[in-house]
Amino acid sequence: MWLEFAEHASLENYGKLKKNADRIGQWPSWREKALDFIRKEFAAKKQKSTFRSWGYGPDNSLLVEIFFWEKDTDAAWREAQVGGCSRQLWMKLAADRGKEHPEDAIMVYKKWVDPIADRKDNWAYEEAAALIRKIQLLHHRLKQDGVFPDFLLAVRIMHKQKRNFMKLLDKIKP
Repeated sequence: MWLEFAEHASLENYGKLKKNADRIGQWPSWREKALDFIRKEFAAKKQKSTFRSWGYGPDNSLLVEIFFWEKDTDAAWREAQVGGCSRQLWMKLAADRGKEHPEDAIMVYKKWVDPIADRKDNWAYEEAAALIRKIQLLHHRLKQDGVFPDFLLAVRIMHKQKRNFMKLLDKIKP
């Protein structure tokens, strides 16, 4: 199992490794070995990556997935903070963090509004508007209703050329 995991580190193979290690009562040591392997692979890929300057390249998505699978969402959050992760995982993290740490969720959602809206299609505008509504709800939960109008105005200024996006933003009342 270890060879299969080392050849193709994935959540599925991590689960298989756990299943086999549990059978012989050695999961804790194999778990540490697997997590250490993933971190070393990430560091090596990061060092070799030529895409870092463009904001692409290796990230901690696999570790984030593993910690979600293990239901250790705090560890998933830490790994995402340290090494980044996919947009899909950031959204999952934000939804989870929004329950106990709404400030963290707001930060994640705000980070993604502009890149999503910059895709310049109606689906992207709908997605960005949905994030903005989530931000509004979280600010309301935090009793920070006065902060949201400034954020909404900044988004409107940044994307004023996107008429269809502006129509969606018109439906969001500050």
